[in-house]
Amino acid sequence: MHGAIIANGGPDRVSHFIKRRPAVNIHHAVRYSQRIGLPLNRFVTINFDLTSCASSRASHAFRKLLTQRFAPWLRRSSEGNQSVPPTYVWAIECGGRQTAVHWLVHVPRGMYRSFDRKIRAWLMSLLDAPPEPHAINVKPIHNLTGLRRYVLKGVDPAWAKHLGVRHVDQGMTIGKRSGFSKNLGPAARKRGGYVPRRMPPSCAGGS
Repeated sequence: MHGAIIANGGPDRVSHFIKRRPAVNIHHAVRYSQRIGLPLNRFVTINFDLTSCASSRASHAFRKLLTQRFAPWLRRSSEGNQSVPPTYVWAIECGGRQTAVHWLVHVPRGMYRSFDRKIRAWLMSLLDAPPEPHAINVKPIHNLTGLRRYVLKGVDPAWAKHLGVRHVDQGMTIGKRSGFSKNLGPAARKRGGYVPRRMPPSCAGGS
């Protein structure tokens, strides 16, 4: 299989860490979610080693879950919440001999239980067999800053200190390694007048 890997881009591109630009975008996207009143309040971990999905397809499968399952459900279900747009950041890692996706997402109030139940159904619909019981973990977010650092721990080591995180090797992944919703991206932040702040030296560290 590895002989067919494409290293320079596309769905089969290989990476060993989150590069500078996507890492910086995730850093600011998390902050911007709070500014626009859509704070990331659910932390989802999907362990693809406990599913029938090969690790080389995990990124592709998760992105289908975002666009073909989560986004349509949110549009249908949030009509009373003035059509809340999909708002999230995510990163995939292969540290500790397992492939997992960490997903920080905004879920409107009153929809938490429905969301928590739906994730398993969405994942099942994309796989050849049901995932194992502990493949999915969903928790409320109480420390968004700490989770931002946790998700970014697989950043390029040269940029870890700049973003206030401690680099931890997260292995090689195939496909897109991280992402964020359109409403948290650089164009949306610019339109919203968001001005990035430099990381003070005292914040360089942490987890």
